[in-house]
Amino acid sequence: MAVNIFDKYGIKEVANVYFEALDNDESAGVYKGDIVLFLDTLKVSTIETTAETTDATGGWGNPKLISWDYGKEITVTLEDALMSLESLRFMLGGAIHKPAANEPVIVRHTEEVVVTEDGKVPAPKDHLTNKQLHPKATLGHPIRLINLGGGLSSTSAGTRTQIVVAPPAEGETAQTITMSATGNTITFSNDAAGISEVAPAVGDHIRIFWEEVLDGVDDTESAIEVTISPSTFPGTYRVVGDTFMRSEKTGKDEPFQFVIGKAKVQSEVTITLEAEGDPSTFEMTLTVLRSTNDRGENEMMKLIRYSLESEDAEDAGDDVGSLTAGSNGG
Repeated sequence: MAVNIFDKYGIKEVANVYFEALDNDESAGVYKGDIVLFLDTLKVSTIETTAETTDATGGWGNPKLISWDYGKEITVTLEDALMSLESLRFMLGGAIHKPAANEPVIVRHTEEVVVTEDGKVPAPKDHLTNKQLHPKATLGHPIRLINLGGGLSSTSAGTRTQIVVAPPAEGETAQTITMSATGNTITFSNDAAGISEVAPAVGDHIRIFWEEVLDGVDDTESAIEVTISPSTFPGTYRVVGDTFMRSEKTGKDEPFQFVIGKAKVQSEVTITLEAEGDPSTFEMTLTVLRSTNDRGENEMMKLIRYSLESEDAEDAGDDVGSLTAGSNGG
């Protein structure tokens, strides 16, 4: 493909970008060459090149005589309209795991209910799905209740506005505030001095807080946890971005891509949760590092214009194209 200095192109379309592993990471099940992330919902993909400059000056008026450039830096910013748990883990440098017996995932819930029967707190419903929930108190994971009117208190344990419902520890006596057999209500019994004062009345608004322990026994897909640790940071990858350039001469789009041999994903990530304005976007910043290409040359980035049409090529496959392997292929 000849280079014509009079050919001009316009770029408008955002790029689709994927990341390729540069080395093995067996603990994460990733091997060199694996595609670890693919982004096809980007809003903006920006490539910014900067450099430092120093000048030799002298003579009358101290004009600049010679100028040197150094310290070239290339920064790539990717702004994604959507996120996945993998892209979130990727940006934050975390680890993903599913519920397991030795590594449970603990989900914290809170819902508000209105008492319809004296002395009983009804089971809450999920505020998103309206699904009936059944809070369960387990050792180390109690249920906590707060009467929003301030009337829920226990004189037996001192004045409190918060009641804790938990199974007794070994050797302790069961509390008089217990879950009912059906698990649909929290029943307040009055068989001990002072306990009657904790019973809620009809019309009280109760906020319930509880922890759900998911151990993967019933369903390993019930939750996914992304753990961000203080010693884990995003890695370094080969990055490829595909987009189009439109020819001024023909008005046709021609494929164009950038290839970064080694890019470090930066650790600065901002996640904005707000009630007004546009939906949140997810921004990832890459710093381009020096790498060595197949010709043994130092490089930072390749910009490639190529053609999908060839006058000499003939259709060698079916309607959906064909893949040809080498002599050792399948």
